[in-house]
Amino acid sequence: MFVRDFMTRDLITAGVDDPAGATLQRMRDQGLRRMPVLDGEGKLVGMISDRRLLQALAVPTRRGEFRRSVAKPPNLTVGALMNPKVVTTSPDVPLEQAASMMVFNRIGSIVVMEEGAAIGIITETDMFRIFLRLLGGEERGLRVTLRAPAFRGIQADILTDIARAGGHLISLGNLTDDDSVLMAFKVIDLNAEDLEAILDELPVDDLDIREV
Repeated sequence: MFVRDFMTRDLITAGVDDPAGATLQRMRDQGLRRMPVLDGEGKLVGMISDRRLLQALAVPTRRGEFRRSVAKPPNLTVGALMNPKVVTTSPDVPLEQAASMMVFNRIGSIVVMEEGAAIGIITETDMFRIFLRLLGGEERGLRVTLRAPAFRGIQADILTDIARAGGHLISLGNLTDDDSVLMAFKVIDLNAEDLEAILDELPVDDLDIREV
């Protein structure tokens, strides 16, 4: 899986000279939290967030609180408020590498570049949706969680026995440490009793089977 498979291609951008208030309203209308910023030649020069715009457009009230408004904002432009440091990637980067970039840089999105032009964006929301799909969260079935010893071939043994019994795997995820592997997967075409009987013959612990 690569960035190109899950990025948003209909990129919505702001210009450096766009008014801050109007840009914030656009973001609200589009349901966006951040937008890439382009200069007059279409070159990526920064990133603007709704949080930064809200902070800049906050109007103090008499009680010392803040009333946020875009009706009569200060005369600010996106270029004056944007973050000029933008983390980018290419469409051919593996998905897990892009996720690592987000974690390492503590950011919620990465702009996708190709031949010097911004062609898309991938966000933390996209990553959550991918995680949901990988674990089969959108399909009904028997969700199995178990821990097994981390010896070579244990995952293959478990899944082969399930397949031989007529089970069909629709999702799979695992985390491995030095001693064990934690597996989570979803199976259809088997009932819980048959699945438990299969796994009882294997070296697994912390077994949980539930229909979701």
